[in-house]
Amino acid sequence: MGDLSKLKVAVGQPELVDEMPSHNFFVQEKMVALAVEAGADLLVLPGSLSDATDVRLIALNDSRIDVAGNVVILEAAGESYQIGLGSQPQGCDFAVFSDLEPWADKAPARASWPGIVMRPVGMRNVDKKVLAFDGGTSVFANDGTLLARLRDDFEEDFALVSLSERGEIADPCRNKLLAALVKTLRRFDEQVLTWKPNWVIGLSGGLDSSIVAAIITLALGSERVRGFNLATAFNSPETKANATALADALGITLRNGSIEGLVEATEAAVRAFGYAPKEGEENVLGGLALENVQARVRGNLLSTFAALEGGVVANNGNRVECAFGYATLYGDAIGALAPIGDLTKTRLFELARAINGQPGVEVIPENLLPEVTEGGYNWAVMPSAELSDGQKDPMKWFYHDWLVEQLLDSPNVDAGACSILGHYLDDRLQSLDVAKWVRFYGLDDPKAFVEEFDWAMKSMRTSAFKRIQSPPIIKVASPASISSPLETQGEIEPSIRYKELRARIAQL
Repeated sequence: MGDLSKLKVAVGQPELVDEMPSHNFFVQEKMVALAVEAGADLLVLPGSLSDATDVRLIALNDSRIDVAGNVVILEAAGESYQIGLGSQPQGCDFAVFSDLEPWADKAPARASWPGIVMRPVGMRNVDKKVLAFDGGTSVFANDGTLLARLRDDFEEDFALVSLSERGEIADPCRNKLLAALVKTLRRFDEQVLTWKPNWVIGLSGGLDSSIVAAIITLALGSERVRGFNLATAFNSPETKANATALADALGITLRNGSIEGLVEATEAAVRAFGYAPKEGEENVLGGLALENVQARVRGNLLSTFAALEGGVVANNGNRVECAFGYATLYGDAIGALAPIGDLTKTRLFELARAINGQPGVEVIPENLLPEVTEGGYNWAVMPSAELSDGQKDPMKWFYHDWLVEQLLDSPNVDAGACSILGHYLDDRLQSLDVAKWVRFYGLDDPKAFVEEFDWAMKSMRTSAFKRIQSPPIIKVASPASISSPLETQGEIEPSIRYKELRARIAQL
């Protein structure tokens, strides 16, 4: 066993880019230069964002490395060290392990063995997920004590560390969710949209579009953001004023206009194709059809503006809307990226307050944020698509936010549903924070609970085709797995356990 107190180890936390070996070679050489300057015997680096076994151990300062399977023999500082490549030291002096789980609002990496847990920095596209890697590379002693930790704010870092004594532990990232979104969006723009397009946003004056505009502006600057308020008679003075106030606060361009003429032209067009109003109706288009026409007209215009601006459209959908399919395909479901597609509304409240974190600064209009009271909430401007007179979103906020997280963060939706139903039967929901909202919405009545649960499950099943065609999302708030299953369309039969639990609640 080598004397660890004699070994000087440099740990690099580079920003890696998939499919760009020239970039990764450049950052590796930068880390080598830093390690040589620091007088290190060994430099430890992760090799990629996709292969946890791709570990780089580079001998420096007259050191020498031999590899024997999953063990590296290092001759350095007059000592011989055995380094295990993997998550267990296996009798070695210490281990080196590359942790490639993306950041998803979780605790920093820990280990119960001596060695280094490497976490790179960067962004990776996997299917329809844009994964964020935050860093936070850590060094642990023989007893698992944390000896050193690099930055976890999604930025590169480097340190000379010891495996025998405590070193520097970087302060944890503040407002980490905001940092994750801003820095990952910036990397998406740099690596995917290499022609530097402008970002076109439908600014309704609601919470979701306001936050998306703020994130993109923080990431790329105001000069590349174009806002459009595309109003009808259903849009309230409050939301129009919000859009103007937000644009002023961010310093972005805002164009205001009406889409009523295009909606009327669509009515005339369908009449020209032989459609006539139903008996007692004035127009052919009404109800959900008219709502969807407005959304698609907006999507059409935003796409046109993006072409004129040399840009791309930002998607404003949140996680609850995406889960329940509360979006119009080819309307508000368009876009190059959905920055907040992994965030429930309640997470967006937290994010808005982080954006408004500086005293005296109101970027996100405060009237969009509810005041939670003992009995429920006060809300000046409730969430609404504003597609019909007095319309409010059908979601039961706070309860549905919790429900979606429980269902989607489980191994599968059926398992999550069975867990919720079991908790309801056993009164275990009463011990959770969500109990307040169960009572607030009258869901402590079993029949109302089952009816609401059926609606949620049906909405999630029948909207799969929308999610498959929706833009990629930045996966930052919920468990993000590189190998998570792909979504499928079609009817999925509930398990026997699910049916039994639901029937028991319905009979209460």
